[in-house]
Amino acid sequence: MVDFKEIPSAKGGEVGQDSWQFFARDFFSTLKLEVEEGPDRGPDWGRDLVVVEKRTGVLAAGHHKWLVSCKHFAHSGKAVYDKDEVDILGRVRKFGADGFIGFYSTLPSSTLARTLDSLKAEIKVLVYDSALIERTLTNNTGLKEVFRSYLPASFKRWECEQKAPYEIADSYSPLRCNVCGKDLLTDHGGIVGFVEERTDEGTIRIVDIYWACYGRCDRILEVRAEKRGLITGWDDISDLAIPLVFMKWLMGHMNSLRAGAPEYTDEAFEKLKQFTLGVAQIVVRGTSEEQRRRIEDLGSIPSALGGLG
Repeated sequence: MVDFKEIPSAKGGEVGQDSWQFFARDFFSTLKLEVEEGPDRGPDWGRDLVVVEKRTGVLAAGHHKWLVSCKHFAHSGKAVYDKDEVDILGRVRKFGADGFIGFYSTLPSSTLARTLDSLKAEIKVLVYDSALIERTLTNNTGLKEVFRSYLPASFKRWECEQKAPYEIADSYSPLRCNVCGKDLLTDHGGIVGFVEERTDEGTIRIVDIYWACYGRCDRILEVRAEKRGLITGWDDISDLAIPLVFMKWLMGHMNSLRAGAPEYTDEAFEKLKQFTLGVAQIVVRGTSEEQRRRIEDLGSIPSALGGLG
């Protein structure tokens, strides 16, 4: 999901050569560690950053100082070897640190991993390899701006793939199945049904709108409408989660309302608004690659909505 090659290579002379160190600085600062030293140009004497983790408690307080070594080898794809991390213990002691953090855009080699393990008897050792950095970026909401700033393409790709509903208002509003109560927005699974009646004049009136799980729940409501002599039509919520499809659907209903055909009862119109606002919570984001493919599939399906607008 995260392509660390978006951050320029750390090779000397290249534009942005310090970006990986700046990324590490902002990463740890956001995690509430105080950056005591670095990054800076010139000899670093074996350290890229020194960060301090402050701890508070009811009876006592203290701090833990970490020496951070930043290695950005994502462009070559090579691991970090022993020769890249010389005399770790001596460097930690030189800066009066209590532990060592390797902040790597790839991963440590097996030999370096063994070296780091052997040091754990004397100092604390942590390794933020590419997988752990990615997991922290994507799971810690506090790092959202750091993620967006340093890895914009990866951030956009990650954001588009998120399926969790987005809180448009102050709080999230679930869209619960009218039969079993399941939240249909959490996995985009279910349908919205439109219950129609034909008037004596031959016009169509929408008298009710419901939303339900696929299968049994949908069928219960469909049969209920049929027993009243009414007709049902439906749309798939997973399709309406695609921004372009949602906008076409919304514009289609707005055009119908403007034209007065079909007509809506007051109750049905209120439910249309409720459903629209609910589904918007899974639409107000970018379009994922999976959804783009679905748009292409839907392009071959005849639709009464026509073009957008």
